[in-house]
Amino acid sequence: MSDVATRADEIIDFRAVFDASPRPLLLMAADAPKFTMVAVNAAHAQAFATTPQALQGWGVLEVFPADPSPAVIEFREAIRASLTRVMETRGPDQMEIRPYPVQTPEGLSERYWTATNAPVLGPDGAVTHIVSAVQDVTGEVFERRSEEARNLLMGEVDHRARNALTVVQSLIQLTEARDLADFKSIVLGRVEALSRAQTSLARRKWEGAHLRDIVAEELAAMGGTEKHQVAGPNLLLPPEQVQAMSMALHELATNAMKYGALKADGGKLSVTWAAGATALTLVWEEDCGHPVEAPAGQGFGSRLLERLTRQLVGEIRREWRPQGLRVELTAATRPT
Repeated sequence: MSDVATRADEIIDFRAVFDASPRPLLLMAADAPKFTMVAVNAAHAQAFATTPQALQGWGVLEVFPADPSPAVIEFREAIRASLTRVMETRGPDQMEIRPYPVQTPEGLSERYWTATNAPVLGPDGAVTHIVSAVQDVTGEVFERRSEEARNLLMGEVDHRARNALTVVQSLIQLTEARDLADFKSIVLGRVEALSRAQTSLARRKWEGAHLRDIVAEELAAMGGTEKHQVAGPNLLLPPEQVQAMSMALHELATNAMKYGALKADGGKLSVTWAAGATALTLVWEEDCGHPVEAPAGQGFGSRLLERLTRQLVGEIRREWRPQGLRVELTAATRPT
C-alpha cells in the first residue's frame, strides 16, 4: 500500500464520507427480520422527505403505514425479499424496481425506486450489516413508458396505413363507372372520405372520433350546408368504426348529391342519431321536394354500404318513400 493510501486510511472519516454522499445510503444491522437502521445519510432522508433521526433505530420494515396501499405493500415486500437474498447468499442484490410515492409540498409525487444492497462481512464471514444504496429511477421508468407508447402508436399507425391501402386497392378494383372521368371522380371522392377519417383519428391521437364531426365533415364536402339538419348526442366512435362510418356517410351523401335531396333545389336532408344500450342508430332522411322513384338496380355503392355496415357490426335498412330515401343504420357500441 502506498504512503498516500496509508495516510488516507488514517485520516479519512468514513462516517463523514457516508453522510456527505450524494447517493441515498442506508446502513442496517443484519438482525433479520427487523433490519434495524443504524445510519441514514442526508441524501436518503431527503429522498423520502424525512430526517435521519426519524429513521435511525427503527427496523426498515417498521416505518411503513399500518394500513398500507397495495403499491406500498409491494415496495415493502421487495425490500424484504432483497435483504433476505443478501443474508442467504452473502452477496450483493439488486432490488426490483417498485413504486413508492413521496410527500412533497405540492402533494404526493409518484416515484419509482430500486436499491443495491450489499453485505458487510465480519472476520468469520458472517453478515454483520447491510449497506443499501438507493436509486430514484422515476425518470427512466417514465422514459420507458413514453418509448413504449411511441412504439405502440407507430404500430397502430402502420396497421391503419396498411389497412387504408387495402381499402383503396379494393375501391379501385370494384368501382363501376360510365367512363374514365366518372371513374376518377368516384374513386377520388371515396379516397378523400378515407383521408378525412384518418384525419379525424389523428386529431384525437387514434382514440376515436366524434360522430358529429364525421357527419359534419362529410356533408361539408358536398356543399349546400343550408340543406342539412343535423341532431344527436355527442358520441365518440371507437377507432375501428371511424373509417367505416365516414365512408358510409360519404356514399349516402354522394348518392344524395347525384340523385336525391342535395341535388334538388328545394331538397332537405336530416341526419339524426341516438345511442342505445348495445348500438347507436343513425337515421338519414331525404326530402327532395318532389316525388322520386327507387333505382332499378343495385350498384357498387349500395354493396359497399352493406359491407361497411358489417364492419360496424350493425344493420342497414333503406326505404324509398315518395319524397326521398330514408336510411336507418345501426352500429354496435362498446360495452362500458
